[in-house]
Amino acid sequence: MTADLVITTYNWPDALKAVLLSVLRQTRHPGRILIADDGSRPDTREAVREVLGNSAIPWVHVRHEDNGIRQARVKNLAVAHGTGDYLIFIDHDVVLHEKFVEDHLTSAARGVFLQGKRTFLPEDDSRGVLGNHSFEKPGPFHPGLGNRKNALRFPALGRLLMREKPFQTSLRGCNLSMTREDFLRVDGYDETFDAAWGREDSDICYRLFHRGVRCRNLWFTALQYHLHHPVTKNRRPDVLDEELERIRHEKRTRALRGFSALSPEGAVVQQGGRV
Repeated sequence: MTADLVITTYNWPDALKAVLLSVLRQTRHPGRILIADDGSRPDTREAVREVLGNSAIPWVHVRHEDNGIRQARVKNLAVAHGTGDYLIFIDHDVVLHEKFVEDHLTSAARGVFLQGKRTFLPEDDSRGVLGNHSFEKPGPFHPGLGNRKNALRFPALGRLLMREKPFQTSLRGCNLSMTREDFLRVDGYDETFDAAWGREDSDICYRLFHRGVRCRNLWFTALQYHLHHPVTKNRRPDVLDEELERIRHEKRTRALRGFSALSPEGAVVQQGGRV
């Protein structure tokens, strides 16, 4: 099984460099790295070229214009330029454990999507990673670490705790994977959810559930280290949350504006490796 690693990014090149460097250190490399650029400035292009320019791993950097938050669309755009039969989705603010890709592929299966965890790096550690792009994995007792249990890699225990779930509401797209076949069965991400962060991930997972695809939570494997940055909490419900509830009620299985409806906008801005 070959995996495409899809990395969404927007105007944070220093973080993207750190993430890409962690991709190059993987014990099992993805078949292709896909940079899904939601309209970043030119310095993002330079950051990608600086890290991946001499890499033998095939990589493709796709971009569409900056027209507000369009994470669903840019993920679909990246997948359109992939070749793997498995898809792993991450964000540009999560540094990866060196066995991250290997762990996803070890648990990969048709009819199942994988939901991984993350630990939160303290501000000082994150500043160091962004400043010199070097990274040393913190242990679970590292001072200031958030969600510290997720800094422990213990595959045997993870396998004991792994259970297939027919539905759950706690979902994140920064550590998510599925077969390309299952992605296409629900028509990928839905552009209906562009204009806000995060809801496109819940949407695709809900539709996967309604298609009979189950979820496995990756406990103590596929570790991620989230870089510190300001976040907005206690967001009030809005029209997109109402749409998510409608999807649950209707048991919707296909996107309203999904992968099959992807418009021609956007292009490959650079590529390399053995593409």
